[in-house]
Amino acid sequence: MARNNQNQAARERGCSASFPMIPLIVIILAQVGTSSDNAALGIAVQELVGALGATVADVQMANLAYSLVAGSCMIAGGMIGVVVGWRKTLRIGLALAILGEAVVVTATSMDVFTWGGRFLVGLGASFITPSVLGLIPALYEGHARATAFGFVAAASAVSALVPIPFGILLDAAGFRVTFGVIALYFLGVLISTRFLPKLPKPDAGMSIDGVGIGLAAGGLALLLLGIARVSTWGVFEPLPGCPFTVFGIAPTIPAIVAGSAVLAGLVVFERRCESRGKAALLPHAFIGTPQVRAGLLAVAVPFFCMGAQGILMTPYLQLVAGFSALQTGLLSLLSGVPMLLCAMLVPKLLKTVRPRLVIRIGYGLVIAGVCSMALSLEPHGVTPLLFVSTSLVGAGLGIANSQANNAVASVVDPVAAQQSGGIQGTARNIGMALGTAVMGSLLLVAVGIGAAMQLDALEGVAPESLAAIEGTGVSFADDAAYEALANGAGSQGDEAAAVVETLASARCDAARASMFVLAGIVALAFVGTRSIVKRL
Repeated sequence: MARNNQNQAARERGCSASFPMIPLIVIILAQVGTSSDNAALGIAVQELVGALGATVADVQMANLAYSLVAGSCMIAGGMIGVVVGWRKTLRIGLALAILGEAVVVTATSMDVFTWGGRFLVGLGASFITPSVLGLIPALYEGHARATAFGFVAAASAVSALVPIPFGILLDAAGFRVTFGVIALYFLGVLISTRFLPKLPKPDAGMSIDGVGIGLAAGGLALLLLGIARVSTWGVFEPLPGCPFTVFGIAPTIPAIVAGSAVLAGLVVFERRCESRGKAALLPHAFIGTPQVRAGLLAVAVPFFCMGAQGILMTPYLQLVAGFSALQTGLLSLLSGVPMLLCAMLVPKLLKTVRPRLVIRIGYGLVIAGVCSMALSLEPHGVTPLLFVSTSLVGAGLGIANSQANNAVASVVDPVAAQQSGGIQGTARNIGMALGTAVMGSLLLVAVGIGAAMQLDALEGVAPESLAAIEGTGVSFADDAAYEALANGAGSQGDEAAAVVETLASARCDAARASMFVLAGIVALAFVGTRSIVKRL
């Protein structure tokens, strides 16, 4: 009887006990769209420079605009989905993405491209991602839910694979055709939403928390802005690219502090809303429950690693090892394919869903892969060990990702499980931003400190030349830049060669140290898995 009731409940939610694939395909296609869009922008730099006169800073701003809008509005998207229905919010998000891509295609300047197109696409993502993560617990339960979340995690891994076909399309037809294809893709997904089953009507008593949405969006925007601009604006001492200062220091820390204060105020406000029986944008279950906090950490950590890996390895491969953009893209297959396969297959192979064990196995592989990746680095290149370590990291991220979302959604009530999509999406964005900012800043600091120490111990070079080099400042760069730095300080021939070798050694040591720190961070996250639900 209990089994029949369970099956009946499943049918009422638009699914069956036999695991419906068609709704999941629609959900996966939506997730692939958001992942692919960002990947396309990442390889379109040269095209944008030529077509719109963009600078690298302009492209970074286009990325930042998307991330800020998407990240700051995702919690709001999660609540709106619960109030108005997930099919409707998914369609709204897809429509905004189509409109944004259309603006990108027709953009005549980088300002239109960024603040018109990328802004709208980011706003669309703030509805799409919560809808994707909210539809899963609305349509599936138990082992089927774990499997569905695994497929969604696999869809996120597609971003590591799309640079190759998009690179070919960009080279052949330009960025307008490429983003036009993405717009048509989103249109196809929008049409396919008609295959999503009808869900029970939202609770008419629930209302949108406007004040909470404002506090969440403002706080997250400030927090993400501060984190994302650490490497370009500076921590305390303003860097040359810093647009303004706050009491003489870079605005990054003030923005992070202000954003954190606003979010703290959000927590207090939401507790009051719940105590009065009102719908909360940020339910207390997501703050007060250790299992949920640990699950959200597990959601953020893989994206932290992705951001860190991108900022640490891509410059090293291209500036030190001499990899072309295509070679770098091909290398991403060694990470993307294992990530994709592990995310899809691990949940299906499990007879019993054990989120804690699965996530721990994933973390273990990531730690092993990152450590071996560090050992693969050499002053002027990389060893074949890199290829093995890249695959290990990809497999570990795929395994951890396959159960991270499920670890959150399965320990809260059904309504909160659906609403968790926005909060999980925010955790993803914060993780990615922190990984990029923290590890990028660490790399630059480590290069500077390591170079100063090794130059001080260098013999055979005029002290005044060494002083001039240290005074100029040493950053992460290729050998040609280091040679130019040595020549500019008055070193020639053997002296210049000695300086280049010293700086190359410091560069390698800094990258290795940063990778080991990343492994240490994942190890700390491993300890944090103690509160993740053991078995479902």
